[in-house]
Amino acid sequence: MRLVPLFAFSALLASCHLTGNKDSQSAKLSLSSIYNADSVKWVAGNASGKNNAAEKEFLKGIDIYRNKKNAKGSIDKFTKSILLQPQAKSYYELGNALLDTRNVKDAIRAYDMAELLDYKPLSKLLYNKACAYSISQNVDSTRYNLTAAIEFGYNNMKNIMSDPDLAYFRENYSFKSEVMEAFSGAGDTEKLEWNLFANQFKPLPIPLTIDTAYQRNLGKNFISYDFEMYVAEMRDSKFSRDVGSSFYYVGLVKKTDAFKTLIYAVSDEVSEGEENITDSPAYYLMVSYDTGGKIIDKMLVSGKKIIEDPYRSLNIAGNSEFDVTEYKIEYEKDPAETGYINNPEKSRTEIKKTAFAITADGHFRPKTQQLALSH
Repeated sequence: MRLVPLFAFSALLASCHLTGNKDSQSAKLSLSSIYNADSVKWVAGNASGKNNAAEKEFLKGIDIYRNKKNAKGSIDKFTKSILLQPQAKSYYELGNALLDTRNVKDAIRAYDMAELLDYKPLSKLLYNKACAYSISQNVDSTRYNLTAAIEFGYNNMKNIMSDPDLAYFRENYSFKSEVMEAFSGAGDTEKLEWNLFANQFKPLPIPLTIDTAYQRNLGKNFISYDFEMYVAEMRDSKFSRDVGSSFYYVGLVKKTDAFKTLIYAVSDEVSEGEENITDSPAYYLMVSYDTGGKIIDKMLVSGKKIIEDPYRSLNIAGNSEFDVTEYKIEYEKDPAETGYINNPEKSRTEIKKTAFAITADGHFRPKTQQLALSH
C-alpha cells in the first residue's frame, strides 16, 4: 500500500472545515478536499467514534445503489456520508457508483482514498481500479492494479476474461500471459474467495464475553458487501422504511481441518426523518462454515434482532464450550419510542442460561441440563 506523507498542520486547516462541537469529530471535509489525501487521513484519524448521521447517509446510498440499482442517484448520499465522516467503505462504494456512471477520473480518486483508509478486502478495490484504468486506456496502470488484485486474492478468472470494463486491456498482446502468470501461484481459485473472507477473522482471546459494551470494539472492521454470499443477512436486507444494516468482523472461535467457526456482528438502524428511532445495539451471530464456505450451523449468540425479544449475552470459556444467557432488560425510556441512544439500562433480570458445545463436525449442541447447571 502506498504511503502518503502528511502536510503541516496549518495546511490541513486550510482544507478542512473545523467545527466547535466537542461531542463530534473536530474537523470535517469540504467538497474541495474530499480527494485530498492529507486532509482525508487527518480528519479520519481524528474522528471521535461512529457518526450516526454519516452512517445513515451511507446506508441510504447502499439502498439506492445496490437495491434500487441507481448508481447516479447514490453518489450524493455517499458524498454526504464522506463529508460527515470519511470512511473507507464510503469511498469504495462511491468509487463503484462513479465507475458505473463513467466518471472514471473521480472513481480512481475515490478508490485511492479508500485504499488510503485501509479498505478490506484490498483485492476487490484493486480490481475495480484496474477496470477504471482500462476504461481510461491506461495499459500500464491497468496491468499494475490487476496483477496486484490477483496477488492479493482476486480469483474470478471468468470475470477477468469477460468484464467489458477490461475490454481495452484484453486487446493488449501480453494480457493473457500476464494474467496467467499472476494466477499461476494462486492455488485453488474456487476456494480463494472464501479464504479471502474467512482470513479477515482473527482469533478471539479466550475467555471472552460479548455483551452490550462489546460494541465499542467493532470499530472499523466493516465487512464488504462484496461478501454477501457468506452473510445471509446482507442478502435478506431490503432497506425498507429506511432500514439499513452494517456488518462487522468479530473473530475466529474455532478452526479445524473440516470447518471454521466465526462470529460477525450486525448493526441495524431504522430512521424516521432526521432522527434514528431504533438505533439498537449490535447483534452477534456465531456461524460454522465448511472448507468451501457453506454454512454448517448458525445461531444468535449475543444481542437481539427484535426489540421485544430477550437480550442475549455470550461467554466463551474455551474447550469448544460457550454459554448464552438471556436477560430481560428495562431501560429508562421505552426503546420502541426513543431508541437506545442516551437511554441507559434501569434493570437486568436473568431469564435462563444455556451451555453449548461445538461438536466435532461444527454444529452447536446444548449440553445436558445437569452440566449446564453445574457450569
